[in-house]
Amino acid sequence: MARYVCTLLSETALSAAQKESWLALAKSLSITITSTRALSDRAEDYTITLPPTLEFSELKAAANPICLENHVDICLQPDNKYRKGKRLVVFDMDSTLIRQEVIDMIAAYADVEDQVSAITSLAMNGKIDFNESLRRRASLLEGVPSTVFESLKSKIEITPGAKELCKILKREGYTLAVLSGGFIPLANWLKGQLDLDYAFANTLEISEDGSALTGKVLGDIVNAERKAHLLRQIAEEKSIELHESLAVGDGANDLVMMKTAGYGIAFNAKPIVQEKAPARLNTPSLQDILYILGYTLEEQTALLR
Repeated sequence: MARYVCTLLSETALSAAQKESWLALAKSLSITITSTRALSDRAEDYTITLPPTLEFSELKAAANPICLENHVDICLQPDNKYRKGKRLVVFDMDSTLIRQEVIDMIAAYADVEDQVSAITSLAMNGKIDFNESLRRRASLLEGVPSTVFESLKSKIEITPGAKELCKILKREGYTLAVLSGGFIPLANWLKGQLDLDYAFANTLEISEDGSALTGKVLGDIVNAERKAHLLRQIAEEKSIELHESLAVGDGANDLVMMKTAGYGIAFNAKPIVQEKAPARLNTPSLQDILYILGYTLEEQTALLR
């Protein structure tokens, strides 16, 4: 019988009500809890087995409303060596590794926020695809000084816990990458800040004299399918099996790479993304991903020394 692990995770100390909501769900679905383990006062593991009549997908669907009602994340995954034995983690950049959306920052710099937002809305509502959305938004940036990316670096806010998470993962031998629908100058800068191994993002054309953006996007656009392709490419280069990989993002264009990876985590994502992603995390800190991977707070503290 297949074993799974359920990780309960809260922004603050887990309350009796939050634990009871999970235990009541488990009881109602005839789930057997074989062991429990506290990872910290905010995170707790439950090793479980499912009855033959219950599909794993059904359990995940049943857990979603419990998460919303009780402000708790319930992360479900197979209880096997690949939980803590992953070797590759790929991240989205905007609103994942950093708190902002870079194209919005450039739009504000160029005073075209309203126009960019209107195009973003069309894409969000399925009126145009990501590629067309990016090209249209980039066209509005024609004439913006090429120094804009250097200017924005001081304004970028790295997501809380990102530096600690990446430091621990690197110490544990993980390969790390940022796969971004944003832009390569800032993806490369972030690669240096977090000691990542790879950075892939979109390239905006610079005028011949090097002074300004032309409003054109060069090369392959890093969209949902491209992110999944890059994940597979990195895994192949490093001789890593896909089930040894993890993908983290917040948008609909991250779902393909999340489902391509061995596991996927939606970080403070929109509701539809949280429903479709393998797991959700709605705390402020990316370091909390380590709980989902099975690291106790004591282990994390020791690895940060």
